[in-house]
Amino acid sequence: MIKEVNEKLTNKYRNVNKRVGDYMGGKVLDLDIIKAHDAGIEQGIEQGIEQSKISDIKSLMKNLKLTAEQAMEALGIDKGDFSKYMPML
Repeated sequence: MIKEVNEKLTNKYRNVNKRVGDYMGGKVLDLDIIKAHDAGIEQGIEQGIEQSKISDIKSLMKNLKLTAEQAMEALGIDKGDFSKYMPML
């Protein structure tokens, strides 16, 4: 709808039309709500990846009878991160 309003108001002036479209489309606006939304999505993705790793470690431990360390090594998890995952198992 914003695009339609922009077209109606600035249809004779191409340069103005483009600039208004950039502002209304959020290219230029750097709103706190947009930043918070993007940060929330990034945090959610990171949590999902972490939960997936934990699930994978547990599955290897159960199905292949591996220790936690062996399972993490098999998954290619950095040894520096082992201590992060151990309490979650």
